[in-house]
Amino acid sequence: MNFEFDNDGFLTERRSLLETTIRRDSETLFSRAYQVNRECHRLLFASTPHNRDGREVLVVVSFIRALEHFQATVLLLGSGIIAPAKVALRATLEAVFTARAIARHDEALKEFITDDLLQRRKLIRKAQQHDHTNLEELRSAITPELLQRLDEQSKEVAAKSLTTERLSQLAGMHDWYTTVYAMLSKTTHSHARDLECYLRLDEGDKIQSLEYAPSIAEVPNLLLTGAHAILLGAEAVAEVFQLAFDTKAEHLKFIEAEFARMPAGPQRA
Repeated sequence: MNFEFDNDGFLTERRSLLETTIRRDSETLFSRAYQVNRECHRLLFASTPHNRDGREVLVVVSFIRALEHFQATVLLLGSGIIAPAKVALRATLEAVFTARAIARHDEALKEFITDDLLQRRKLIRKAQQHDHTNLEELRSAITPELLQRLDEQSKEVAAKSLTTERLSQLAGMHDWYTTVYAMLSKTTHSHARDLECYLRLDEGDKIQSLEYAPSIAEVPNLLLTGAHAILLGAEAVAEVFQLAFDTKAEHLKFIEAEFARMPAGPQRA
């Protein structure tokens, strides 16, 4: 990245210069991402979930969450903040997995709701095991009656933990989970190899200097991956509410063509 950072890092008052360069270099892709975002919102606002239809409500709110993360991804990429953009993209995928799984399978709806009982019980257990002050309010609200009620409800509905991998399978996106999601997780959890991007190494792998802002070469790849993911989430909304989403095919065709134009090697995030 040919941009000289000052002591304010990405918060520098000169960041508009960096953003202009990034958006200029990937102008077509940013334009497409904004177009996809706009059409996804039109689809969202055309949906009319019924108050007592848990499936419709959860598909819509999951998609709203996915859109929020997708927009964060685009904004972060436009500022050259790559690692947080990957974290936001990973979160986008989780919300898309949820929306599609619930849209397609009744058991996903049930498992998603009943998993909340297990998550509440897990949080209570942590509060009981640790004396951290930030859990003090929760500890004060724990009563034997509350614990008994949660345990009885969990048994009554046969609650079981719902993993991200399980959601991806129900969503028909397990291939995304084992590839894109797995790679993004390395950034999210700051794995050792992923942190190498901040080091400038010579041919002998000796450190020459620190690289404050890694290369922005990943921006096109991440933009396309994010656009593809949110389109799959929008597909779930269209299916549940029987809405037309004719432009999806054209967007996917564009995305595949752009991936094909990229240099040989790993393409998707």
